[in-house]
Amino acid sequence: MASGGTTTRSAQSGARQKQWTEDNEAATAFLFASTPMDPYGFERPDGFDHATYNRFVSGYLGVLARRKQRWEQRLRPTEKNIGHSAKVKRYVRKGIPTEYRKLVWLVSSGANGKKLDNPGLYRSLLQSDERDEQAIDVIRTDVPRTFPENVHFRHPDEGLLPSLYNVLVAFVRYRPEIGYCQGLNYVAGVLLLVVKEEEPAFWLLTVLVDNVLPDYYSCGMRGLLVDTEVLSQLIRNRNLELHVHLEQIGVSWPVIFTKWFICLFVDFLPIDTVLRVWDCIFYEGSKIIMRTGLTIVLANADRLMRCEDIGDVVSCLRSYASSEAAVDCHAFLKSIFKVPKKINSKEISRLRKKYADRIPK
Repeated sequence: MASGGTTTRSAQSGARQKQWTEDNEAATAFLFASTPMDPYGFERPDGFDHATYNRFVSGYLGVLARRKQRWEQRLRPTEKNIGHSAKVKRYVRKGIPTEYRKLVWLVSSGANGKKLDNPGLYRSLLQSDERDEQAIDVIRTDVPRTFPENVHFRHPDEGLLPSLYNVLVAFVRYRPEIGYCQGLNYVAGVLLLVVKEEEPAFWLLTVLVDNVLPDYYSCGMRGLLVDTEVLSQLIRNRNLELHVHLEQIGVSWPVIFTKWFICLFVDFLPIDTVLRVWDCIFYEGSKIIMRTGLTIVLANADRLMRCEDIGDVVSCLRSYASSEAAVDCHAFLKSIFKVPKKINSKEISRLRKKYADRIPK
């Protein structure tokens, strides 16, 4: 009898807890959608669709809570147990909890290993008297222009602007053969928003440039040109009719893809979606960039087929970037592993070699 009473009270307590959680999530969702600024410090743009965002957040908060619980109970992330495995990859694809994103990015990408192998290097780069005034002058110009709509990047002497300047200067001195390329400021800025500290952001940036985006930022941007052709061919392989139509109306693939690649979708997709894509980029590499770009194009195939010129194409893609399909980062991440179907590193490597041989060094 006592056991039955205990079970009943436990069930009632669980039901109350579930209801409290649901009510709390709904209230939080309303708060997020109603404020003029998102949780990362970005101002809502004019015409922001609060209703769409509210629908997304009200469901996504529950997803976040469940994912965090599973990470903590089943994975228990530490430097030792978030290496590369089918289980961790599955967890990463479903979303890294905010509390663990920094750790997982650093460890899974190899950035933490580079940091440990080079103790004190970051500080020594900042203290160097190496003459690189031309690059630093460009950095000084670009840094204040980075995310002016974000509260953390508004004041030259506080917030994240001084840290952004330091990370970019250190990178220029670490990779003088590359120097500074516009677009790096946006990538480094998002890294700082996530990891909060300069040195981890610096090492993550070096991993992206050296390992994930080879020759994207070098003189001539040869790697970027190659990958533009690779993505174009992937589109052709999966939707020949769309590929032919876009070329017939004069679409230049670099016009569409360059900013996506250089900024890793920062200036295109909503920030929640960008971070989910980056989770997978740091864990799985550059094939995720191809999956993301391919998904965006294929998901808009019907609308793109109705476009008559490059202006129509740009408008079509821009409207998609603020649509519910892009705002719902959880659904978007599922789509990049379904819409393009099978893409493996071997296919990308083969296509990269094919087009690299055609582009002058």
